[in-house]
Amino acid sequence: MWENRYGQKERAGEVIGMKLRKKKGAFAGGLFRHKAVSSRNSRLQHPLGTIRLKRKKILPKLKSRSAPRILFNWKGWGEQVGREDALHHPKPEDSCSKKMVNNQWLARIKEKSFNKKSWPHYCEAVKGYLEGYSLISGINVREWMLLPTERTVSVVISVMNEEATVMNVLHQLQRMPLEEIIVVVNGSGDSTFQRVRKGSSAIVVYYPEPLGYDVGRAIGSKLTGSDIVVYVDGDMTIAAEQLIPFIAAIDRGADVALNHISPYLRTFAHWDGVSMVKQLINVSLGRPDLGADSLTAVPHALSRKALDTIGIEQLMVPPKAQALAIAKGLVVTAPWSVDVITTNRVNQHNKGANNSVSDMIIGDHIEALHAVQQLGGERLSFTDLIRKRSYLV
Repeated sequence: MWENRYGQKERAGEVIGMKLRKKKGAFAGGLFRHKAVSSRNSRLQHPLGTIRLKRKKILPKLKSRSAPRILFNWKGWGEQVGREDALHHPKPEDSCSKKMVNNQWLARIKEKSFNKKSWPHYCEAVKGYLEGYSLISGINVREWMLLPTERTVSVVISVMNEEATVMNVLHQLQRMPLEEIIVVVNGSGDSTFQRVRKGSSAIVVYYPEPLGYDVGRAIGSKLTGSDIVVYVDGDMTIAAEQLIPFIAAIDRGADVALNHISPYLRTFAHWDGVSMVKQLINVSLGRPDLGADSLTAVPHALSRKALDTIGIEQLMVPPKAQALAIAKGLVVTAPWSVDVITTNRVNQHNKGANNSVSDMIIGDHIEALHAVQQLGGERLSFTDLIRKRSYLV
């Protein structure tokens, strides 16, 4: 025996055997050498008399599995209660069929709560209800759209040369149990008036000369006595389902329900002048949350209280009516978004950056700002801090 360079005693036979084994087979490569060096290093790091601690393997904690989320079948529920109502209630007459079925529907949804995120569920439930009702009653009501309110609802449309689109607009409106539809035809040189009179049950008001933008809305509002008034345009078809959130917002206490168009706008650097001035008015009135939402964009809805407080004549200048509504403490909200930007019909009056329509709308907003300044002062809600203006007088 002798001591190696590490001070450890070794036998000659073991060393010779090791050398011989290293020359054989699989151990002739670096694998054996690597194991030998690792073992030797391990002995050096942990000399005799010391305890080598083993690391505990920490197993990852298993996440507790939550119960799978079961989605409520709104259409199935609607179909079931629709069958039951058709079975236990008398068949409606043609004159009041929609309102009668709507009242039965309202009794079913009293305990259901619908909000901004769940309006698609509401529409699914209505679809199922009408399907079930049709199967049992034998009356085809599948195309109807039921309202979430027992209040009276009317729609006002102002049209001019809209013969190509107005009947599609009216078709969507006639799906709902409305109190009345008022169509103000003004300055039309086509067959708009004849088509509306012949193809619908709407109340039609005809003016041979153009009344100007938004004047027709004011006239239609003066003719209706409904609790809730919805406003749409004759050149843009909006599905009846898209009007439900606006009607529901007024039914739940709002006075003005605007179309939340801000999500459809590009970044602020690419806004047009009209969108910028809309936001300016809302910020000036302490409602930055409204963004560029305005009464100039359809669809929107007003309560009877709003019409009486603002004054129907103010609807001829929509930004002014909105500014007065906020200034007078009415509840103004934007419950739903309908894309009317990409679907807006382009014509010679609203084409380009500086056109007659945009100039008129910007002027309307300046008039609105002036109107509320007369009520709340030149600075409105913005403080003047410590400026002593009296010294300059």
